[in-house]
Amino acid sequence: MLRTLLLASILLLTTLSASTLPASPAMHRSTAAAVFVCMSKSSVAYHSSSSCAGLNRCTHEVRSMSASAAQELGKRACHKCY
Repeated sequence: MLRTLLLASILLLTTLSASTLPASPAMHRSTAAAVFVCMSKSSVAYHSSSSCAGLNRCTHEVRSMSASAAQELGKRACHKCY
């Protein structure tokens, strides 16, 4: 009886602690604020700032969009600004 109660308590605590963990920072970063994307076919990254050195080389249109929209275009986070 005591063993069953102990196992039930451990299971309950494990379930409660797993459901209260915060989301990872990477998940927040991809949906938080607008990012900047060079609309060139050869561009590979999105940027957190329109003044990023990687974005300054862009000779095409620069668009502001959500990070998730940029990821759908196949872009990754810039190594300089993230």
